[in-house]
Amino acid sequence: MYTYEIKVGYSVVDAALHMTVPAVLDCFQDAAIFEAENGSITVDYLYSRNIAWLLSSWQIVIDRRPTLNEQIKITTFPYDFKGFLGYRNFMVSDTEGNCIIKASSIWTLIDMEKRRPVKPTQEMTAGYELAEKLEMDYAPRKIEMLEEAYNTAVQEKFQVRKYQIDSNMHMNNVEYVRLAMETLPENAVIRELRAEYRKPAVYGDGLTAAVRKKGQRHQVFLEDGNGDIYAVVEFGICSKTTETL
Repeated sequence: MYTYEIKVGYSVVDAALHMTVPAVLDCFQDAAIFEAENGSITVDYLYSRNIAWLLSSWQIVIDRRPTLNEQIKITTFPYDFKGFLGYRNFMVSDTEGNCIIKASSIWTLIDMEKRRPVKPTQEMTAGYELAEKLEMDYAPRKIEMLEEAYNTAVQEKFQVRKYQIDSNMHMNNVEYVRLAMETLPENAVIRELRAEYRKPAVYGDGLTAAVRKKGQRHQVFLEDGNGDIYAVVEFGICSKTTETL
């Protein structure tokens, strides 16, 4: 288990001075890397073997988002391995020890040369300290698509920029969520986020965001224009007029 603390700065809050959802995901991403770098299975360890853990899915449940100048604790730990998949939890806690955001994630170990999944070695699994998984209502890895009848005319087009590329030479996982959020209604409050990653986008790729929504479910399909999907992001939302953070 790995934990670090930060104070919420002005650069990571929105107009209402609440920490943005992408900023929370950035903290989760950093926590996983910090844990790796303080253990035996570091980024260099993986790269030297031409393998990498690539994110397959997110599920984030938000009770409330931290506010400007609030001290928070970010915690992460892996809780299981199955075949070539790794399972990891994350938490954000306040100074009173309350868990205000919890998350589950699934990662796929990939041979970066052969571009196919591989099972972690015994040395690798021994290098991670497993903990008991969080109590939460775990959703499936794959997001069930809303019926065609709920398809809307809302579409946005984006192009992958250099600043969105990470060390795997793909668009960073958080950037898909940032793009998908551009399609949300102005008064939307995110209570739950799910993301399913299908294929990586690289510098220069064009993405089209197609939206389907029903009730509190707002689905965004980030597509390549040829029928293939880079990622599906689903938001569970409510209105600021009925509930605020």
